[in-house]
Amino acid sequence: MLKGTSTAPILIATAIAGALTLSGCQVMSPIQTNGSYQPADGVAVDLGDVQIRDLVVISSAKGEVGTLSGMVVNNGTGPVTITFAAGATGGSVSAVAPAGAQTRLSGVAGTQPITLPSIPAAPGGVVKVTVSTPADGGSEVSVPVLLPDGYYATITPAPTRSSAP
Repeated sequence: MLKGTSTAPILIATAIAGALTLSGCQVMSPIQTNGSYQPADGVAVDLGDVQIRDLVVISSAKGEVGTLSGMVVNNGTGPVTITFAAGATGGSVSAVAPAGAQTRLSGVAGTQPITLPSIPAAPGGVVKVTVSTPADGGSEVSVPVLLPDGYYATITPAPTRSSAP
């Protein structure tokens, strides 16, 4: 080392270079809380006063009956009929959401399951579902299809009605 030189300027320069290098990592990494995401298995749909959260279809196979699961919130002053239609061949079904209330589509004791007659996607896939109300029109969303397993095991299709002999 040369006589009369100090190591302080070299240490400061090294520290500044290190800080600039490490701060560059944040520039290339987006902040996760700035991005929107669904913190649930299902999707959200907003139609005027009606909000649907965690909408999923529970089905055991492609072409089988699919049971809708999710929460409907009606912030309006009157009951609203909501129609769910799955693709061109999946059929449609309606549910009534009472005014100023939260209603589960399926999975609660005493609630009749809301089912679509035929789901055009296998579990693990998604199905295009058009959700509509008379006042606010419709919205098409990609809804995940899940197996009736885990906490969805109790969500099953409505029993098939058969005529007595």
